[in-house]
Amino acid sequence: MTKKKDDLLEAHVRFELERLRGEKLPATLAEEVADVFAWLGHVRLHEVVSADQVVDWIGRNVIERPISPELVDEIRENVLFVHEFLTNDDARVASLLPRGVFDQLVDNIIGLEDLRREITHQVISSSVYGVLISNVLYRGIKAFVLTENALAKNIPGASSLLRMGQNALNAGAPTLGRSIDKQLLAFISANVQETILESETFLNTTLDARLMRKWSEEVWAANAETEMAELAGYVDTKSLEAMVQIGLNFWLHFRATPLFAELMAGLVRNFFRVHGEKDVRAWLAAMGVTQAIVTHEVTLLAAPVVETALRSGYAEKRIRRRLDAFYRAYFAA
Repeated sequence: MTKKKDDLLEAHVRFELERLRGEKLPATLAEEVADVFAWLGHVRLHEVVSADQVVDWIGRNVIERPISPELVDEIRENVLFVHEFLTNDDARVASLLPRGVFDQLVDNIIGLEDLRREITHQVISSSVYGVLISNVLYRGIKAFVLTENALAKNIPGASSLLRMGQNALNAGAPTLGRSIDKQLLAFISANVQETILESETFLNTTLDARLMRKWSEEVWAANAETEMAELAGYVDTKSLEAMVQIGLNFWLHFRATPLFAELMAGLVRNFFRVHGEKDVRAWLAAMGVTQAIVTHEVTLLAAPVVETALRSGYAEKRIRRRLDAFYRAYFAA
């Protein structure tokens, strides 16, 4: 009985190995894919996996699973590799971002009028903008009064006289000059809020579709022929490493927020609400994944793996172990 078992086991192992060798492998893989797709055509998506199972999987593997230091190092290394690659690349922006796509992006941004107004409001309401406007007004008013006012333009020699007077004032009475500056700054400070409000109204009125398209033309003209190496040169490796750490810190925080968990759960449940009743094969076809595509890709991927497994002896060892368990149980019965 033992010899018979051994003979059957050996014959079965040889049979399975032969199906994985040479020209028989593509046929074997195609047969397996066809059987899987035939089965998938008779089961609905929610019968294969449920929304709760997917939500739980996301919770375990996306939200709760720690990120290893090795993974962080790998991400950092790849970011640095991409940066180094780009610093040596002479591709132009226009070759990566076609003009048609750029124009579509601009048109879409132009259509977001409410968002544009909100961004304008927040920028103008910031203290930084107030400081900027105050400085511009101060320098503009002072320059106009001392050098470019109407009197200096219409009276011969008046401009030189004003500049001479300014120099004499600064040299002979520096305290008086500082006092004038102080009064001018106080005046600007008292009136800057009204100027800022007017500037917001001006921007909201002026930044129409025509002006934004003109601005986009200038942006394209200035950057379309810029090489990627030049753009990459604006960022150094130290800053990139810091960005990776910042991104990691944000992700670790964001994934632990209720918003992320609720958003992921909502997306999954909405997906199953829309597609859950479809058979899996039909859903895959709608996503562009057909039996022919899967067969082709599986064959390309699996062939070198199987060849390596056969050559190393792993495939025979694994098949023999699996079949030996069956024959032992069968002949022991």
